[in-house]
Parts: sequence; C-alpha cells; structure tokens
Amino acid sequence: MAAALPNAAHSAGGRRPGTPLIALAAGGVFGVAQTFVAQRCGLLRFDAANGEWSGIELGTLVWLSAASVVLGVLTARRITHARRTSDAFVLGAAGFGSLLAVPLATSSAAWAAIYGGEVATGRVVLHVLLGAGLGLLAAAVAQRYRAGAVGLAAGIALTWGFALLAGLLRPDRPPILDHPDLGIGAAGSGQRVGGLVVALLYGAAIGIIWSTRSIRTRIAAATAGPALAAAAYLLVLPFDGDFWPWSPIPTALAAIPLAAVGAALAGRLTDRFQRRHD
Repeated sequence: MAAALPNAAHSAGGRRPGTPLIALAAGGVFGVAQTFVAQRCGLLRFDAANGEWSGIELGTLVWLSAASVVLGVLTARRITHARRTSDAFVLGAAGFGSLLAVPLATSSAAWAAIYGGEVATGRVVLHVLLGAGLGLLAAAVAQRYRAGAVGLAAGIALTWGFALLAGLLRPDRPPILDHPDLGIGAAGSGQRVGGLVVALLYGAAIGIIWSTRSIRTRIAAATAGPALAAAAYLLVLPFDGDFWPWSPIPTALAAIPLAAVGAALAGRLTDRFQRRHD
C-alpha cells in the first residue's frame, strides 16, 4: 500500500521525476550548441557595417533562443515520457537553461566590436531574453498540442537546414530564416520566391506525411514552424529598411497561410487517394 502511494501521486501529478532538470540541461545544451554552430557558419557574426544586416542577425538570435527553449522542453518530455499537457516548472527550466547562450553571444559581439561591429552586448542580451520569452510561449503550445510540437520540431529542423545551406552558398551576408535564395530576379526577389515556395511545399509535406491526423491538425502543424520565424523577425525588424530593398517580414508572414494551404490541399488529395484504394 505504501509503495502504491508514490505511484498514485505521480499519476495524479503527471510529472516524471527529473523532468525539469532534464529540461534545464537540454535548454542549456541547445542554447550553447546552436549559438556556437551559428557563429561558425556565419549566421551570427555581428561584424556587418550594414545596420540592416545586423538586424537580420538579431532576428536570428531571437529565433535561436526560442528554438532552444522549445527543443529543451520537447527533449525532456521525450526522455521522461511526461504526461502533463502543461508544466510551468519544465517551461521555466528550459527557458532558464537557454540563457546559457548569453555569454557566448555577448563575447562574439564584443569581439566583433573591436573590428568595427556595431551591435552592443546589451542588445544581444535583450534579444536572447526576447527569444526566451517567445520560446516559452511556443513551448507552452508544444506541451499542450501534439500538432504544435511536431510542427515546431519540423520547422526548426527545416530552418536550420536552409540557414546552413545559405551560409555555405552566400558567406558574404547573413542568411534569412526560411528564405532560400533561388538566384533569380532582382535583389531579394529570389529569396522572396524561395521562401514562399518552401512554405507551400513544406505544408504539403506535412499534409501528406501526417495522413493519420485531421486536416485541421495538419494545418496547425504546418503553420507552427513558419510562425516562429515570423514572430522572431517581428520582434526585431521594421517592415522596411534603408539598406535592404525589401524586408523579410512580409514574406515570413505570407509563408504562414501558404503552409496552411499546402497542408490542406495535400491533405485532401492524400485522404481522397487513400479512400479510393481502401
């Protein structure tokens, strides 16, 4: 009887022992690792004389911080098989752990300032905190809804893939999240088209692969990733700029409904095809 009491309390609470500690460690590991890789691959250099480019990098920093919180929470839940739909302790632990990226990011900005970089370390700290706040909101959605968790994880992976590819192909400027450069048209138009095409195809892939779920669930999953990138830019950038011929925000916002359309259309076609062959 005594041995059953802890199990009953555990089932009622729904939190596995050690889940907040794992979230804390995972948030810290993802925060430091992502920032380090971003610095090495040219996503975060803070040495651009172009103020608009510095804004792009700060938007990337917000997204990295948010992604660290989300991945920290999802990793902890995956390891411990936590059953709570929402857990403030796990969220807070992952958010606090993601702040371990602050010393690494500020040291990079301080070092770049010696050679003419214009991003103050105070701005770096502020944007890491903004990203952690955004990550807490996104991770809360991921805790409560499986579609949010799947969509955010897939969106983070896809964004990283295109960011690394863009950094390799165009090392002279910071890449824009979810905006692969197709190399066509006037300045910026290739990235605009690339971002919209990727959003449509990404949504279609979610709609096809996650065929066991409802269309509404697939749409929610498809829009979670693009929404995180758009929110990161909205916290940093204006809608226009003096140096860039365009702002990434309109394309980032348009990617959200396009991903939804892709998921809905592909989901309908997939469901119809499956019913025909059943």
